[in-house]
Amino acid sequence: MTLDPRKELEQDSLLWQAVLGCASAYKDKQIYGNLHGFRCSGARLILKENILTLQLSSEWDDATKKEMKQKYIVPCLAQIKTIFKFVAEHYNKQQDFFN
Repeated sequence: MTLDPRKELEQDSLLWQAVLGCASAYKDKQIYGNLHGFRCSGARLILKENILTLQLSSEWDDATKKEMKQKYIVPCLAQIKTIFKFVAEHYNKQQDFFN
C-alpha cells in the first residue's frame, strides 16, 4: 500500500510515503491532512545534507504560498519539523543499508 497520492511524481515518492506514514501516527489527524493536501497539489520534498524541506506547488503564486503556509503549516510547525527530522535521519540510514 502506498500513502503517496501522487506516486507518479517518482523523484520524492518514497520520502512522501515516509512523511505521510509518520504523520498518520499523530493523534491530531489534521497534520496528516495538511501534508496530504500539499502533496495532492504537487508539493515536493527535497532532502539535502540530511535536511528535509517542503517545496510548495510551482503552480501557486507567492501570495498563495504565503497564505497556505500560514494556514496549514504554521499551526503544526513543531510536529512537521519533528516528522521531517525523523524521516531525514532514517531515510538516509535506510538508503545506506540498501546500497
